[in-house]
Amino acid sequence: MIDLSPEEFRRLGYQAIDLIASRLTTNAVAPVRRPVPDDIRERLMHTPLPETGADPASLLEQVADLVLPYPMGNSSPRFFAWVNSPPAPLGILAELLAAGHNASVAGGDHAATYVEHGVLSWIKAVMRFPDDSGAILTSGGSVANLLPLAVMRSVKAMGNMRAWGMMGEMFPMVVYTSTQGHSCIQKAVELLGFGSDNLRKIPVDANYRMDIEALKAQIASDREAGLRPVCVVASAGTVNTGAIDPLNAIADVCAAEKLWFHVDGAYGGFGILADQTTGLYDGIERADSLAVDPHKWLYVPVECGCALVRDKQAMRDAFSLVPSYLRDDAALPWFSEFGVQQTRGFKALKLWMVLQQVGIDGYRALISHDVAMARALQARITGRDDFELAAAGPLSATCFRYTPANVADVEALNRRLLEVVQREGRAFLTSTELNGQTVLRACIVNFRTTENDLDALLDAVAEAGQRVLVGEET
Repeated sequence: MIDLSPEEFRRLGYQAIDLIASRLTTNAVAPVRRPVPDDIRERLMHTPLPETGADPASLLEQVADLVLPYPMGNSSPRFFAWVNSPPAPLGILAELLAAGHNASVAGGDHAATYVEHGVLSWIKAVMRFPDDSGAILTSGGSVANLLPLAVMRSVKAMGNMRAWGMMGEMFPMVVYTSTQGHSCIQKAVELLGFGSDNLRKIPVDANYRMDIEALKAQIASDREAGLRPVCVVASAGTVNTGAIDPLNAIADVCAAEKLWFHVDGAYGGFGILADQTTGLYDGIERADSLAVDPHKWLYVPVECGCALVRDKQAMRDAFSLVPSYLRDDAALPWFSEFGVQQTRGFKALKLWMVLQQVGIDGYRALISHDVAMARALQARITGRDDFELAAAGPLSATCFRYTPANVADVEALNRRLLEVVQREGRAFLTSTELNGQTVLRACIVNFRTTENDLDALLDAVAEAGQRVLVGEET
């Protein structure tokens, strides 16, 4: 049987909440991440398809035994990898309520539709976008960047893009981003048919921001070669270092060259609220489109990205296709007319609830805290002889290396110690590459992180490094 009585559902629900609450209780002391044992990995991946049903209570026990003890780790205050925040506890409850409500938010006259319209208005206000611009919640930053670039393609096409595709274009269209731009921009360029050969990766300055003079020179060179520049993608917070491109200067170039100006703010967009970033986002209000990720710096559970396009009609023109069976129940244009999904989950509820719980003043404090933690980490690194600061961007990402005296191969040491740190789980961070060197990267988008956690991170790195040097870790 698939159905549950209200009493059974309530009992199982309480058990599930207890499991989550237990995890929240142990976040500060449990290992950030534990390697999944071979037998459990095998069981999760290769259990035969069940022929008969199982007792729901036993399935909860399986989750408790096989899944929950081996988390990604981002709920821990000592998780510093990628750009993955912990979920706000109220957001977890909102996900449960949204699943129970089970609305398909393609559109229509029901409450979930209006909740999404409401939170989109709030995001526009935070990001300095007009209230009459187009917007839609997405799975995350990759799709939040893809959708506006698809709109740009239709706007900039010489022919009818929806009817003829790229076959209607006489000259290749060229898109520009920096060498630090996110990989999803290249994926979008490839998926949309521009081709990666028509994506120009512009050099960056000493602070890893797009070089404006190099951008201008590349645009001129492409025009001279008979190509057609159409769009510049700026970063409002690169993943590697948190660099914010000179947005006003890029907007000036786009205005002069009649190019679409898109901003990837998936990681750093909401950094606009931090006390430490005053002036760095000037020019974002001039963008034709913007991508942000509430499931990063607004701390709501994944998935929750957001695409914004200044010209709402252009966004609708790029995607709208309304079959006859959907031409009623249309108090407002459907969200499915502004993106690629017809069936859409109720992503807005967690955002609607957590934004109200925290408030913009609360978010200013939380995001400023994360930036302050990054600055504190950087101060610790520069204050020690055995560490080297590689990059300290304006947001919450820090790149560094462990560099004790008399080490012949610092590169190999840092690669090896990273494996040890990740395996042990006292803290968790990842690496990246800057100027051809492997560096450790710590990103703080975590309202639970304290200065004690910063000390734990550096101690874990240094101790792992010393064990590698003396051959205890091979």
